[in-house]
Amino acid sequence: MPSFGYIIKKGAKYSGLVTLGLIALLLLLAIIPVSTSGLVSSADPAASYSDAARRIQGVIDDESGKVCGICGTTFYTHGDKTANAVVLIHGLTNSPRQFWELGQEFYDDGYNVFIPRMPYHGLSTHTVSELGNLHAQDLQTFSGQVADIAVGLGANVVVVGLSGGGTIAADIAQHRSGIDKAVLIAPLFGLAGVPQAGDTMLGNLFSRFPDVTFSSSSEPPRDSVYLGWSTRGIAEYLIFSRVAQPQTAGEAAQAGNIVLVTNGNDHTVNNNMSKEIAAEWESSGATITRYEFDASLGLPHDYIDMTSIGEKSTWVYPILIGLIE
Repeated sequence: MPSFGYIIKKGAKYSGLVTLGLIALLLLLAIIPVSTSGLVSSADPAASYSDAARRIQGVIDDESGKVCGICGTTFYTHGDKTANAVVLIHGLTNSPRQFWELGQEFYDDGYNVFIPRMPYHGLSTHTVSELGNLHAQDLQTFSGQVADIAVGLGANVVVVGLSGGGTIAADIAQHRSGIDKAVLIAPLFGLAGVPQAGDTMLGNLFSRFPDVTFSSSSEPPRDSVYLGWSTRGIAEYLIFSRVAQPQTAGEAAQAGNIVLVTNGNDHTVNNNMSKEIAAEWESSGATITRYEFDASLGLPHDYIDMTSIGEKSTWVYPILIGLIE
């Protein structure tokens, strides 16, 4: 009969092998790329203002009973196609409520304003675990639907997005014609402090694992925002971001006018990665406008939501409006 010491040694040996095997498996899951070949959406642009308005109303009707009272798709319309229209796309974990005040500014200036709700956001359950149901294809489908509607709202169309919404705006700029300008505000191409290879591995790994959620003490509780983060939600945005940028050197963006707005105090997204992608667009012929809020201003990642920045909007908004117009 083997001695107790022998059994302990054997057990330690096999547990070590199991641990090494698990580490190897995790590395493989992180290194093997998630395919993005299927992330496409076919264009079906609105034929007229009435067609675009009908589609928006269909979205709003479908949200009935599913979203929180202030979280749904919002449409500020002058009742017909206007000279200028703007689409405002909210950030990850937020909702259209984020852009209400800025949207009102543009509406008062004669714009039709469309503020769509991203998939699995703003639901009445009000829990970040909803983002565990998100897939990159949902974001691609949403991006296509937004672009289809936008072209029917104005003669001149600007698409604006913050954070995850900035990634959607980048995808539209890259792939869809009919958009005159794309404004990317703190777009989510990569995470702050993480090298690009690390973002790739995180996206691959966490998109293949069950969702894990955690709370963020830096996020004040708000009725229109999910509190915390979802590993699956972040991973799917990282995967989607791979198609929302040039795939090969010299590949031109469909939108020839792109504005990149960064925040020197941003500890959420990777500003350097965004700047590198903007440089790629510029080298392929796009007109790139760059603006960065200085780190000394102490702005948070979300400097759009009035419930987040309060009185700072009195000087932030005029700068953003100037860049968008």
